Amino acid sequence: METFSELSLTEREVEIVVATKEESDDPDGSPPEDCWDFSVAVAGGPGVGKTVLIQALLGFTENSQHSRAAFLHPTRPDGPLLYLHPSHPGLTLWELPLEDGCPEKWISEADLLLLVTDGQFSQAHVDLASSAFNQGKRLCLVRTKVDCDLHTLKRRMKEEYNRVEVLSALRMVTIQPFSKMAKEEAPPLFLVSGFEPNKLDTPKLKAEVESTSRECGRPLCLAQQGYEVIGYEEIAELQSALERGGISEMVRFIQSSLDSLLDTRFDLAMMGGNPEFRHSILNSLRGLIDEEDGAAHGGNPENPIEYPCLKYTKASLWDLPGMESLESQPKKYLESVHINHYDFTLLFLTPWQEASSSYKSLVLELKKEGRKSAFVQDCGEDDSQQGAQDSDVFVLSPSKIPSPEFHSFLSFLEKKLSSQKLRAFMLSLPNLSAQVIQKKMEALSQEVWKVALLSSLVATVPIPGVAVACDLSLLTARLDTYRQELGLDANSLANLSHKSGVPVSTLMLEIQSPAGKGVTRELVGKMLGSSTGIGLEVAGVFLHRFPLLGPLATGGIAFHASYLVLTRCLQAMSEDAQRVLARAQLCA
Repeated sequence: METFSELSLTEREVEIVVATKEESDDPDGSPPEDCWDFSVAVAGGPGVGKTVLIQALLGFTENSQHSRAAFLHPTRPDGPLLYLHPSHPGLTLWELPLEDGCPEKWISEADLLLLVTDGQFSQAHVDLASSAFNQGKRLCLVRTKVDCDLHTLKRRMKEEYNRVEVLSALRMVTIQPFSKMAKEEAPPLFLVSGFEPNKLDTPKLKAEVESTSRECGRPLCLAQQGYEVIGYEEIAELQSALERGGISEMVRFIQSSLDSLLDTRFDLAMMGGNPEFRHSILNSLRGLIDEEDGAAHGGNPENPIEYPCLKYTKASLWDLPGMESLESQPKKYLESVHINHYDFTLLFLTPWQEASSSYKSLVLELKKEGRKSAFVQDCGEDDSQQGAQDSDVFVLSPSKIPSPEFHSFLSFLEKKLSSQKLRAFMLSLPNLSAQVIQKKMEALSQEVWKVALLSSLVATVPIPGVAVACDLSLLTARLDTYRQELGLDANSLANLSHKSGVPVSTLMLEIQSPAGKGVTRELVGKMLGSSTGIGLEVAGVFLHRFPLLGPLATGGIAFHASYLVLTRCLQAMSEDAQRVLARAQLCA
C-alpha cells in the first residue's frame, strides 16, 4: 500500500527512498526520533466543510492570497488532497472523501484523524473511529456549520433561545452515535462555524493538534506566522521565471536572488558625542577591546574612517568627523561625510551637545532627508540608571554590552531595516549573547529555502554560467558557512579561548551536533539519506505552489530533504554556539 510520503513519487524515487532507509539502518545514521513530520487526516463526506476547516487550521481565510495555492492535487484518482502548513514544512493535512472506504486505506499513515460532518454522525463514522482506535490512532470529531444551526434555532425559539444551552444540547445530540464506546475511548467533539471558521471551538481544535504533536515527540505551534521568509512577490517572480524559460530560467533567477542576498552590504555611521565613548562602542560591536590592534582610538577623525567588521566583511562601521567649521551648516556637513552612503546612523549624545542649536539642526536635517537613525547616551558606570524614555534613544555602556538596553536597540533595528540589511548587520556582530546568536540563526534562515530549492533544481538540467558543481556541494558549502557565521570554526574558537581564558578543548566539548563539529560531503549525504526516508512529500513546501515543475524538481536531491537538513543543522549549530558562549562566560 502507498504511504503518504511515497504518494506522489515516481517508481524510481520510491526505490531511492527504500535504498536510503536501508543505508541508514545503522545506529549512527538513523534519523532522529523527533523527525518533525506530523500528518493529520481530515475525513468527511462531500460539502461538509473539510476545506474551510483545513484552511482555518492553516491560518488562511477563503480570500487569502495563499489559500488557493496551499494544496497539491493527488497524482492518483482516489488519492487524498494534500495541504502544507506555511510555517511548518513537516506538517501535512490530508483531505479524504468518506466514500468507498477511502479513509480506511489512509488512516494507518496519519498521526491524528479528524472526522467531520455538518449534521449527524453516521454508522460509517463510528466504524471508522473504531478502526482508528484499534490502530492506536488519536481521533477528534468535528461538527461544522454550527453557526447555521444557531441562526435557525434562534429564529425559531425567539425569546426562549439560550446560546449556552443550545450549544450544550447540540453537543449531546452530535456525540450520541459514539455513546457505546468506552468512556476512555470517547473522542473529543469540536463545534466549528462555517462563515467564521476561527470562532467557536476552532482555537481548541488547534490546541488539540498541538497537544497531540507534542505527545508524538514532534511539537508544533499553529500560530499563523505568515510568509515572513518567503514573500508573496518572490513567489510571483519565481512563477514568472518558470513560465518564461522553464527550469533553466528559474534556476538562474534563484541563483541571482541568492547572490543578491549574500552580497548585501551594510554600513553604519557613528557621529558626535565623546570620541572615547563612541570608539569603545564601535570596538565592542566589532568584538575588540580598546587596546587591541585594529581598534578605534583617538579623537575625532578628519575624514570618515571605515572599520570593516571582523565576522562579516560586507559590513562596516564608520567613524565620522565632528562638525567643527561646518557647525552652522548641517546640510553641508552631511554632504561632506557622504551621508547617503550609510544605511543607518548612530548619533552619540552628551548633555552639552544635545542642547546645542547646531546639533538640533543636524537632527532635523537627517529627518528631512529621511535618513534612518538612533541616539546613544553613555550610562557610565551607574547601574541604577534606566533606559531613556524616547523610543529612539538608547543608554549604553561598552562594559555592559550586551545588556537589556542593547537588545532593545537590536529590536529597534529590526523595525527600521530591510530584512537583507538586518541580516548583514546581525551576521557582523560577534557572539555577544544567546539572543544575538538566535537572531543570527533567524537571519541565516532567510536563505534556506533558496538554497534548498536551488539544490533540488540544479541537477535537473545543466545550466551554463551557474557556479554550482552539484547540489551536494552547494549544501556542504552553505552548512560550512553557517558553522563559521555561528562561531564554531577553529579560528572563532581560538579567538574566544584567547579572550575568555577557556581552553579550546573545553569549548569544543559543548559542540554536540555532527555539523557543528565539521561539515563534509559524506556527512551531508548521510543526513540527506535519513531525511528522504522520513518524508519526501513532492519537494515539501514549494512544489505544491508550482504544479508545472512536477517530477522534474525531484531530480538529484529533493527540496524537502535539503530543507530539513539545512534547518535542522542550523538550529543544532545555533544551540552549540549558545552552549559554547555560556561555557566561556561561566569560566571567564
